[in-house]
Amino acid sequence: MKLDVQVGSGLDGLRFGMDETQVRAGLAAYGEVVDATAPGGALCLRTRGLDASFSVYASFTADGLLFTLEIWRPDDASSIEVSLYGIPVFAAPADIVLARLAELGQPVDLADRWHPLLPEASIGLDREGGDDCDDDGLARHFQSMFIAPPGYYAGPPGAGMGGVRSGQE
Repeated sequence: MKLDVQVGSGLDGLRFGMDETQVRAGLAAYGEVVDATAPGGALCLRTRGLDASFSVYASFTADGLLFTLEIWRPDDASSIEVSLYGIPVFAAPADIVLARLAELGQPVDLADRWHPLLPEASIGLDREGGDDCDDDGLARHFQSMFIAPPGYYAGPPGAGMGGVRSGQE
């Protein structure tokens, strides 16, 4: 299976602003849809089934519209390819993904090395945990990807995104 992140709008079959019924139908392509809402929290759905380690979480606004998505890396990254700008985010080593993003001119905020951000694309990546870590404790492959609508990582007017750079440390 191949999934393409649609920067600014969501993921294959899932677009920000969809209602619950539409999101449930879109998520069904990735496995069984189950409720993952925390007590007292806004609606959250997730998938399970295609691969026990792979899931897609969908979080909603208070008025029931799709707001964010989070994809968790499958144990066998070759079974489900998730691509961002044509880069296989979970199959390629994280350092290679970051280098390719820099080559594409995509600003990457590395202020938190465990959780790099692509603020202009409203994408968050996770290098925390995993079974295969480097000497600094960073996972060699991204463990999850957070996808949000445009402007999600924008700070207050004039505040900027301190630490934003194109793969440079």
